[in-house]
Amino acid sequence: MSTSENTTPADDSTATPAEETTTEDGTTAEDTPPGPDAFLAGVRPESSPRVLSAETFALTGLLLILPVVATGRLFELFGWFALTDLTLEDPRQAVVVNADLVVAGGLSVLAVLSGSLSLIMGRATNGARRLASATVLTGALFVVLAIVTYVIAAGRI
Repeated sequence: MSTSENTTPADDSTATPAEETTTEDGTTAEDTPPGPDAFLAGVRPESSPRVLSAETFALTGLLLILPVVATGRLFELFGWFALTDLTLEDPRQAVVVNADLVVAGGLSVLAVLSGSLSLIMGRATNGARRLASATVLTGALFVVLAIVTYVIAAGRI
């Protein structure tokens, strides 16, 4: 084999690039949506879900605010201290009440931060934006309620 021989086949095709990308029904490959073989062809879908997406943070905020809303302990403590003359004589009771308020307020703050991060991130679906907005509003309400209850409870010790 000499160096002057060409081992690659000659390009004898007379097709233009537009004809090569045209499918059988007359549409181009760019116009067709990715089918079941898109993964094998290496085509990435338009909106692929990611681990750290806006939807993930919206759901995380919902899961963080859910125990605070479901238990109702924050409303109960607010009712005890704001609407009655309840005083805490035993310091151990104050520790338990303060722990309840700090946990409820802390979870609410984390839910607000997660929902806000979801709203700040781009390319969120409408459902994720609505869920994040509801989480932020509900979480902010519970943060204010926890702070007010904590201040009232601190004055009753």
